[in-house]
Amino acid sequence: MLSYEIKRYQTEGATDKQIVLNPSEAQKKEIKSMEIAVHEVYAMDVFVTTGSGKMKESGVSTTVHKRSDETYLLKMKASRAFFSDVCNRFTLMPFTLRAFEDEKKAKMG
Repeated sequence: MLSYEIKRYQTEGATDKQIVLNPSEAQKKEIKSMEIAVHEVYAMDVFVTTGSGKMKESGVSTTVHKRSDETYLLKMKASRAFFSDVCNRFTLMPFTLRAFEDEKKAKMG
C-alpha cells in the first residue's frame, strides 16, 4: 500500500512525502522518514486481488475521467464547449459523463 501527500485540486501525489506499508529493502533505502504536519492530506492507494494478480482487458468502458493539465487546441465547437465546461465545473478532479446535461454531446466532445 502506498500513501502520498496531495495538494488542492490534485488527485495524484508527486511529492517527497510518501508512506509505504511493508516496504521492500530497496524502498527502505529510497524513502526518507518524515512527519505528518497539521492540515496535510494524504491519499492511499490500496490494491487487492483474488486472482493471479495480473491485469486483463475488459469489455467495460471507462466511466470516470480526469482532465490533465495539458493545453489542447480543439477544432470542433462541441469539443471546446465540453472542455470549457469540464474546466469550470471540475478543474483537475475526476468526473463522469453522467454529470453533464446531454451525455451524448459530452461523448462527442
